[in-house]
Amino acid sequence: MKSKLRSIIFYAFILLAAGWGIMWYMRKTIVPKMEFQTSELLLMGSNTKTTINDLKGNVVIVSFFQTWCGPCIQEMYVFDELLATVNSPDLKILCISDEDIDRIKKLQSRFTPDKIMFTYSSKSLSSLGIHVYPTTYLLNKKGEVIQSKLEGYNWALEKATIKKLIAE
Repeated sequence: MKSKLRSIIFYAFILLAAGWGIMWYMRKTIVPKMEFQTSELLLMGSNTKTTINDLKGNVVIVSFFQTWCGPCIQEMYVFDELLATVNSPDLKILCISDEDIDRIKKLQSRFTPDKIMFTYSSKSLSSLGIHVYPTTYLLNKKGEVIQSKLEGYNWALEKATIKKLIAE
């Protein structure tokens, strides 16, 4: 009887561990569906409220970041360079964090003023389904997701795609 109970406990533990492992793997490898376009954000430069949907009519790169995240910072330097090379008012970069506003402002000061839009989300990023940083989306002018990436990407490689989307 004790042997059967031990076997049941052992296999239950294995199943739980496997389930947890699969869930962890999926959170780290699958980009969450973008279902937060209407979530209210606070623009750091002007302290005005906005949403992702407010940027329809522009090609938008939306990046969820944390100030301590190295790949996030690296991606922002690429954004800065991309904005300069594409040089179109129809390309917007929106960086979103749920960290302390002062930390976001301090990071923002490292980049070209008024180019990258830094915003604060009062909703936690994990409640929006964001568990990997950066999680980044490229949206067309209709607000539809064209591409999404996890853990940083050199968006300069997508310059031709971005220019094509701007021209549409």
